Amino acid sequence: MATSEKRYEILSGLPAYGPLYIPVTQVERPFINPYSEGFVVRFFGPSGESWVANFSLGHSSFHAVFDFPQTNLCLVIAGGNGYIMKPTQTKPVNTFGSAIRAAILTDHDEVVAVEDTHVTIICSTGHIWVSERISWDGIKDLRIDKRVIFGSSYDPMAHHNEWTDFTLDLDTKQLTGGSYRRYFNSDGTPFK
Repeated sequence: MATSEKRYEILSGLPAYGPLYIPVTQVERPFINPYSEGFVVRFFGPSGESWVANFSLGHSSFHAVFDFPQTNLCLVIAGGNGYIMKPTQTKPVNTFGSAIRAAILTDHDEVVAVEDTHVTIICSTGHIWVSERISWDGIKDLRIDKRVIFGSSYDPMAHHNEWTDFTLDLDTKQLTGGSYRRYFNSDGTPFK
């Protein structure tokens, strides 16, 4: 398949006509209300056929689609829920997250997805890696430079500076800094 072919289209809502949309959820049960509208995406197959996915929403307002035609995968973030999809299949290959608030595509075809407490790295092959806890409840000012993620994490116990800087190496997965690590070891035990 040529990489210039259109593989998906974000729709503004559920189609009023044509084949019925397919609810896509993170669990093996339908929506609490299968008729409620989520994040709606039309996927196109290699022969021009298409289907409409109605993705169940998570706990944020962030929506995005990242296409990886070389591995025949699409990463869909629907209101904070992450779905790894093959455009020709109606069930997710994998799911993750529930409150993704931002996502950045790296120059190595990885997506760095941010929730309030940690970072998730999704490779174009569908492999998912989740960092240890970085923050108590908030990550901001995320940027990537030379395979290192830089950001700030919220510390509700700090008296002077509520935001603590951190770095995360994309290759070694080594975390330095962060507000959670001020008080706890990486295994969750408190510092003594």
